[in-house]
Amino acid sequence: MVKGFIRFAGAVLLGLAVLYTLSCIFSPKYITENMEGRISSEFYREKTGLDVVFFGTSTTYCSIAPPYLWDRFGFTSYTRAGDSETMWQTYYLLRDTVRYNKPGVVVLDMSSMKFGEEFVEEPANRKIIDGMRLSKDKLDCARASMYKDESLASYVFPVFRFHSRWDELKSEDFRYAFAKPVVTHDGYLMSYEAVNDDEANGSGDEYMKLPDKSVEYLIKIMEYCRDNDIKLFLVKSPTYINWYESYDEEIRSLCSPYGVEYTNFDNQKDEMGLVRAEDYSDGHSHLNIYGAEKYCDHLGKYIKDRADIPDHRDDPSYSAVWSVKYDRYTEDKRV
Repeated sequence: MVKGFIRFAGAVLLGLAVLYTLSCIFSPKYITENMEGRISSEFYREKTGLDVVFFGTSTTYCSIAPPYLWDRFGFTSYTRAGDSETMWQTYYLLRDTVRYNKPGVVVLDMSSMKFGEEFVEEPANRKIIDGMRLSKDKLDCARASMYKDESLASYVFPVFRFHSRWDELKSEDFRYAFAKPVVTHDGYLMSYEAVNDDEANGSGDEYMKLPDKSVEYLIKIMEYCRDNDIKLFLVKSPTYINWYESYDEEIRSLCSPYGVEYTNFDNQKDEMGLVRAEDYSDGHSHLNIYGAEKYCDHLGKYIKDRADIPDHRDDPSYSAVWSVKYDRYTEDKRV
């Protein structure tokens, strides 16, 4: 009986190892394209404690550059944002983040608050969830995000989802199956495009209510930060996307009982010196590197004025790591 059990256990372990290996090979690598798919997983490579972690959608990972914030303000940070990241995904990413590297401050962009129960983008979900290490939070995040006909097992072993890529596999799929290069700057993705898009947005006085599911998870996030002694700031990145005054009013009403501050930076674009034709890569929501640095100058001061965050620039254990990050940032910036 013992030998039989050992054989069975060995077969199970071998099967799991095969599934893991195939998943590593068949999963998209997000190295030469769709690099936002590397943000979630690259978080686990951080070698120092993090003072601040930023969450949000693509408006966040295009706007907040941790190495630049380090050079200007001396605090460490990571932009753990995702493509179309929803509030429920943020909640589980936050829990996962705290397990590995608990920050003193969390800054959450509110742009995704308008995403409701019906909002499901499977490719975006994959870029966020597949990069998480296996845990209950990852599985719960998948359950809260996926289509009804999706398999939870495919989020444990992505080969069940990507096996059809067998005829698309390239050399990089094998080369980077188990070890991948760093492609983001602590979650930030550079852009140099400047596109002037004067298309009118839908912001205004019209009353629009925030979806119940986003409200539910925003409350969960505020409660989690309160219970874990994390200072939380809610912000709206400076964009020209559809946004309504009723959103601001509802968010302030929700966060008031928790003592959480909410700031809509749409109203401070002139103060930051943002120019739509020069600082936005698409003319309305995504800042290029020039606009991102203007925003970071403003946001970094905003955070430092409101939170007791140390300046680590004179600490060798921090500067040895972050000076390298900043050097890489400036080198890539010159390209």
